[in-house]
Amino acid sequence: MRIGIVFLVAAVAATTVLHTGEALEIFIGGTSGWLRPNDPNWYSNWEDLKFTVGDVLVFNFLMDHNVAGVTKEGYDNCDTNNLKFINTTSPFLFTIKTLDDLFFICTVPGHCSAGQKIAITNIQQSSSTPSSPDSPTVVTAPPPPNSVASIMASIFTVAFVSMAVMLIIY
Repeated sequence: MRIGIVFLVAAVAATTVLHTGEALEIFIGGTSGWLRPNDPNWYSNWEDLKFTVGDVLVFNFLMDHNVAGVTKEGYDNCDTNNLKFINTTSPFLFTIKTLDDLFFICTVPGHCSAGQKIAITNIQQSSSTPSSPDSPTVVTAPPPPNSVASIMASIFTVAFVSMAVMLIIY
C-alpha cells in the first residue's frame, strides 16, 4: 500500500513537470523518419500541429536524403537554388528559435515534388521564454490544448494515473 502512495505522488510530480511547457524533441516523420513518402500529403498532415519556441525538430534519414531550409517560395516550388542551409548528416537537429514560419525540403531530385517537404507554421512563444528582453519574469503555464506538449503530457498523465491505480488496487 505504501509503495502505491509513493508511486502516486511521483506520478503527480512528474505530470506537473510535463505541464510546464518545456521544449520537446519532435521526430519529423515519426518512427519512419525523414523519407520520401508514399503519400505526397504525408508531411502536410504534420502542419496542423502546434510547435513552441525551443522545440527541437529531429530529422532522422538515410544517406540518400538531406534537409534544406528554404523560403516559402522554395518550399512551394521545390526550388533548390536559394537554400538557407543544407544538412547531409543524420540525425539533424534544428532548434526553433523564433516565431517565424519554417520550411524544409529534401533536395534529392524528385523527393520534394513527391512530398518530402514540411512547413512549420504554427509556432507559439514558449511559456518559459520571456516575451521581451525587458521582461525578466518567466511565466510558466500549461501548453495550449492542441500543442504537441499538451498531447504528450496528457498521454503521460493517463499512463501514470493508470499505473498508480493498479498498484493501489493490487
